[in-house]
Parts: sequence; C-alpha cells; structure tokens
Amino acid sequence: MSLRVNVNPEAKPPLGSSKSLGELALAALAEHRRIISSGSGSILKNAPESAVTLVELPGYSPLCVKEFRWRGWAHASKGFFRSTQGLRAFRNGGILINSGFGAAFPLALIRERRMGLVRAEWIIMEYLPRARELDRYILTRISEKWTLEEQRGLVRIFGRFMARLHYSGVFHSDLKTCNIMVADSAASQDISAESLSNGNEATATGRHGIRFFLLDYDDVRFCRGISWKQRTKNLTQIFLSTPLAIGAAQRLRFLSEYSFHSGISLKGRRNLAERVMETAGDRDILYVGFNGDIRENWRRKK
Repeated sequence: MSLRVNVNPEAKPPLGSSKSLGELALAALAEHRRIISSGSGSILKNAPESAVTLVELPGYSPLCVKEFRWRGWAHASKGFFRSTQGLRAFRNGGILINSGFGAAFPLALIRERRMGLVRAEWIIMEYLPRARELDRYILTRISEKWTLEEQRGLVRIFGRFMARLHYSGVFHSDLKTCNIMVADSAASQDISAESLSNGNEATATGRHGIRFFLLDYDDVRFCRGISWKQRTKNLTQIFLSTPLAIGAAQRLRFLSEYSFHSGISLKGRRNLAERVMETAGDRDILYVGFNGDIRENWRRKK
C-alpha cells in the first residue's frame, strides 16, 4: 500500500513553520490514527464508514481530520467511474469557499491505494473554533432564553442563506441541521466581525452576526439550476431535523423568507409548503441533542 498526499495549492504553510503542508498533513494523520486506536483524544465521530477527530499539534492551530474508511471492493471499484468521497470533499470545499459560502478550508487530501483502488482517504481541514451544529446552536440559545426577535432574526437569515445556496446551484443531498455549522460572533472571540460580514447571510440578529458553514460537503453537487424536487428534499430535511422548539410560525417565516429571496410566487410558496408536508409524512423530527439523538412527533405537537 502507498500513501499519496495532495496539497491544496491555495493553502499556505503556517507562519514560522519549518514543515511543509505535506509534512504537516502526515503529522496530522499520524495523530488522528493514534487518537482513534487509543481512544484518548477528541473523537468527534467514529462510525464504520467514517471517523472525525480534532488534532492538536505543537505550534499549530487545531486541525480537523476526516477519514473515509474502506467499505469493501464493490464500493471501492466505483472510484474507477466517479470521484471518490475524499476527492469530492477536497474539491467541493474549495469551490464552496471560492463561491462565497462557508466551509472548513481543506488543506490536504491523503489517499491510500492498493492494486489501483483507493482503500482509505483522509481530509485535513481547518477547525472552526467555537462553531456549533445548527440543531445544538438552537438548543443552546433556547437555554439562554433568547428573545422572540432573536428567533425571528435567525429564521430570516437562514431563509436567505438557503435561497442563496439554491440560487447559486448548490445542492447538498444530506442537508440536515447537524450538517450546518453556525458561527455566532457574539459567542466567539475567535471569529472576527470582518469574517462574518463576508457572507451575504451574515446579518445582525440582536447580537452581532451569524454565518453558516456546510459540513459533509462530499455530498454537495453544483447544478445549473435547482429543481422543485431538490428544493423539496432540502427543505424537508431541514424541517425534519429542526427542534420543535422552533414552532409553526417561525417555520412559515423561514419558508416565506426562502421563497421571497428565491423569486417564488405566493401560489408557488403554498405549493412548496404542501410538497414539504407531504414528503415529511408521518416521520418524526430527529436531531442531535447534547446527550444524543432526540425524536419528536411534529404532527402531535403542531
């Protein structure tokens, strides 16, 4: 087996570092493997298909390492006909950032090959300090007794963000709230007001500003246009992964904001809402809480 390191040409080595980006990536991989094997360290995810760790190396800012694991010969052989997950993530992260959307900056891609097939891949990414998944961000703000105006502000901003995402032809096939990170400048001194203002969705919310970052962007596709089927799928995914503490009025406000900025008529808006409700069906709302998954029945509580 052999390892090959692909470095992002837009990435720069850390200031004052004697190591190249390639050497830094290999050091991050070694630490990732140590954390997974020993179980001692910051493991953000450890599933059969992938694992994610937070890696801290002396003298460097924290890095995030995502591993795409071996899933058998049948799955690996698909790499002959299409891009692998790691390669898609490596490319898509750069495209999203260059298009003005938030994503963890991909520094390097490491691939392990055997007999011409990719057996495993690792993406070395920047770590987003103090950013939280949208579902857990909502739960945190609820615990802080956020005001009604702050709730409305978040809903409006998120509606505009989703509209801009689709207007730009960006489709994420797994767009759940746990795959969207929120950086709140009021909650983090590590994220500057300037960086928050770079995204169109960064707007005052009664605090300072908010910006959204996409996760798992190997599931992102760039399309010439977003179909109604794709819109419905993404909006249903958001609906079924948002805590019920965000009630019907705020969900309708989100849909109105999204539709208005997407150029959808009032009639089209009603049609879209009906499509989402029909697609959601009797499925429960499922999101990630602080102590694991939480299920809520939206039909009993609507």
